[in-house]
Amino acid sequence: MAYYYVDDVGRQLKSAPQLVVFGAGNVASLVVESLQGEFYQLRIEYCMVSDLGRNPEQIKGVQVIDYEAAKKLVRKDAIILIAIVEKYLEEVAETLVQHGYKNLLPLTFENDLWSLLRGNLFRNERMAQGKPYRTIEEELLKNGRQIEETEGTNHRTLSIYSARCHMDRELDEDISKYSWEIPIQVGAALTDKRICEIQDNKGNHISGKNKQYCELTALYWIWKNECSDYVGLGHYRRHFELEEEQLKQLMHSDIDVVLTIPILDIPNVEATYRRDHVGEDWDVMLEAVRTLSPDYMDTVSRMQRGRFYYAYNMFIMRREILEDYCNWLFPILFYCEEHCEDRYRKKRDAYQSRYIGFLAEHLMSVYFMHHEEEYKIVHARKHFIL
Repeated sequence: MAYYYVDDVGRQLKSAPQLVVFGAGNVASLVVESLQGEFYQLRIEYCMVSDLGRNPEQIKGVQVIDYEAAKKLVRKDAIILIAIVEKYLEEVAETLVQHGYKNLLPLTFENDLWSLLRGNLFRNERMAQGKPYRTIEEELLKNGRQIEETEGTNHRTLSIYSARCHMDRELDEDISKYSWEIPIQVGAALTDKRICEIQDNKGNHISGKNKQYCELTALYWIWKNECSDYVGLGHYRRHFELEEEQLKQLMHSDIDVVLTIPILDIPNVEATYRRDHVGEDWDVMLEAVRTLSPDYMDTVSRMQRGRFYYAYNMFIMRREILEDYCNWLFPILFYCEEHCEDRYRKKRDAYQSRYIGFLAEHLMSVYFMHHEEEYKIVHARKHFIL
């Protein structure tokens, strides 16, 4: 079988002398179930951990072992799939090397490779449903002649912003290849420090809501203050993997929307949200849609029962679609803000205080699922900077 994404890695995993996952948490569970499922049909022999006492005995039917047991059970030439969260990756990789394992493939939650492996699963699911799965590479190639014919006469404009915050950590990676991004400082109303020429507290804005709305304060600013024909949004650590030539071609194409490869949630999107966040907020979101946009409720049901959703509030889209999307989205978010309890400030939970941003990711999925036959939506690769 040939895979659209990372076919070389797929073949490498198929021919591995032994496949072992390091980890026994949520990420490991996703990796094991996905790779052992009917699409990849790989055999994961063990899940390795550093401490058995804090972990289950098995993950999706795969035995969990520690380093001591691995000495007898795991070959030194095995491929070890590191399925954990990013912050532990360096430490775990160093320890595995110390134990003699050299063939390491990180599949951390944000990892680019894991994203592409998910992309194959999502593409296969779409095709099984009789729905298109379009990539920006394929569509630009397909539209090549049409693009050439219109380049000289069609003067569209494009602006893709990258959300930056004064609290962002320094990055080791060179990001000069993303010079086409326009940095915008989010939450600028909450600090006197200035890190970008453009701030989200100028003009019509909601910059002061940034702790709850995250990059959505940039989205609001773009909606109210930017007028390019195509507009987009990324993050300081998450970037669309696109070349400038592709962006030029995009402006002369029939593509309406560019999104990232979706996140995979097992058993489904709603259950995962309730596990990782505050369930009552999800209930308020449902109430908001039911109250303000009842015609979207069937799509909400499909989204929450499904296994995939578009994350990160990242996009590139035509200006007129952005107008429609924001006119739909922000009233729902304002409703959620008004009706969700102020529990986060009391608990000083900085992560869960970003609940508006988390809900918006799922609402973005609802919106584009609802309009998937109306808009030409394509998928682009995303790069995450560790």
